[in-house]
Amino acid sequence: MKDLIALVSGIEYKTRQLSSQLRSFEKQIDALQSHNKKLLDENNELKLRVKQLEYTNQIIKIAKALEREKGSTGAKQLVNGLLREVDRCIGLMND
Repeated sequence: MKDLIALVSGIEYKTRQLSSQLRSFEKQIDALQSHNKKLLDENNELKLRVKQLEYTNQIIKIAKALEREKGSTGAKQLVNGLLREVDRCIGLMND
């Protein structure tokens, strides 16, 4: 009978330990999921920023090419128009 009581007591102790570990792991999972979401959001923001910079770089290259061909006044007008379009697109994406 004492062996049975000791066995049940050991099982209860191990069950409490496992339950405690489970709660600890669940907290870790929640923290990691939260961190993962934060990193994914940051990654998406950086991807968007890269696209914006690539587009701006493209505009600058076009402007430099036009400046060599047409003169600075026409190129500046074209660049200003393109930049207004970029600003409008960014504004629409932020809404």
